[in-house]
Amino acid sequence: MRSSLALLLVLLLAACAHSPDALSPLQGKAFEQVAANHPAVRSVERYEVRLPQRERLPYAGAFAAAFDGSLPYAPGSGLSYAGRSAEGELVFWGIGDRGPNADSPSVRKAGREQASKIFLVPAFVPRLAEIRVRPGEGARVLRTLPIHFGAEPASGLPIPVGQTGASGEQALDDHLQPLPFSLRGLDPEGIVRDRAGNFWIVDEYGPFLTQLDARGQVLRHYAPGKGLPEILAARQPNRGFEGVALSPSGKVYAAVQSTLDIDGKSKHQARFTRIVELDPVSGKTRQFAYPLDLKHYRRAGDAKIGDLVAIDDGRFALIDQGAGKNGMRNLIQLIDIRDAEDISERRTQSGQALEFASEAELKGVRMVQVKPLLDLRELGWQAEKAEGLALLEDGIAVINDNDFGLQTRLSGAQGDNGGAYRVENGKLTAGGQLSVEPNHEPTSLWLIRLRQPLQSLKGF
Repeated sequence: MRSSLALLLVLLLAACAHSPDALSPLQGKAFEQVAANHPAVRSVERYEVRLPQRERLPYAGAFAAAFDGSLPYAPGSGLSYAGRSAEGELVFWGIGDRGPNADSPSVRKAGREQASKIFLVPAFVPRLAEIRVRPGEGARVLRTLPIHFGAEPASGLPIPVGQTGASGEQALDDHLQPLPFSLRGLDPEGIVRDRAGNFWIVDEYGPFLTQLDARGQVLRHYAPGKGLPEILAARQPNRGFEGVALSPSGKVYAAVQSTLDIDGKSKHQARFTRIVELDPVSGKTRQFAYPLDLKHYRRAGDAKIGDLVAIDDGRFALIDQGAGKNGMRNLIQLIDIRDAEDISERRTQSGQALEFASEAELKGVRMVQVKPLLDLRELGWQAEKAEGLALLEDGIAVINDNDFGLQTRLSGAQGDNGGAYRVENGKLTAGGQLSVEPNHEPTSLWLIRLRQPLQSLKGF
């Protein structure tokens, strides 16, 4: 009898594992509550976001032996809070980026070198994710919505060279062979839902600002020189828009992840990054300078923005992060744009873009006011990328981007030094070997309960 019951249990578990509604196994704890030792924080709830099997991405490619027949979907590139369900669950919308991709050495072709990325699932369609949190129990992805341009699905593949949003990268398959470009390429990095149930998303390629309807269909698509300031085309590759917010008055705000690199000369000279305001009704835009605290970084271009969320019409919370001199930094800042000047037409005394201004010259520019709220690392945050930020009734929510659970491993005569190898004719030079393997980092959603809700703050 015992053997029969054991066999029945094994069969039931196997059936659940292959059910499209079954949840993926947990890598850590489903839920953990922490009494944080921080003057601004009452408590921290940490959830591992579980994924239905139907939302995993089938994979049987060159590195399939390292994975269990599929790859995880990663919904943590952006986050928006949508309220509570009838069952009392917290409802969020997350977004994933351009799909399962991994670092690879430069491609050498016709004597020239070009940056590259390996795309394990080239047909992946960027998508939104509805995330439900049952307080004190667990978090899960309920469903996803693929993004479409009319009848055609969006793609995560890079945009052709010469087109707005081209990153200059060559996409490779998992045999290091070149993949085609896509004119519908999107690398989403932020999401916010409006009162009508539509979404605004931002991307790193363009950088693009795109409005979607409730089904994921593109309604409006803004690009540098096409509804957005043309100077934004000088974003560093893969450092376009990283965060998006919607104010109560209906204006949309998009934050550029890092300093602009104008004519390839300003990324390490600039001392600020840009936040763009768009009025969707009039089409008018303004730009504000967010000052970077560069004493913590070896180079200005290492500082990054993760996401932002509106508190009211002039104040926001923002993720400020990057690889600092003493390790990774993940900060939550409060910012105020009410007294900041529009820098759209502002130039240096010599007529250059403001990114070339000296520190002394920038003292005459009214930038965004910044006040630190908390350091996620002090609360126990371990992930590299805090990329989604949402405002709760009594605090904030933060989610990480785990890069679809992937990482590259290089080996050979030059060790793991990626700069020492090149891809030529589908192989690595210098006898190098490349593999893609799990990074074992889950998608984690933190609910940080504050002692004083941000909405009640009278000033910074």
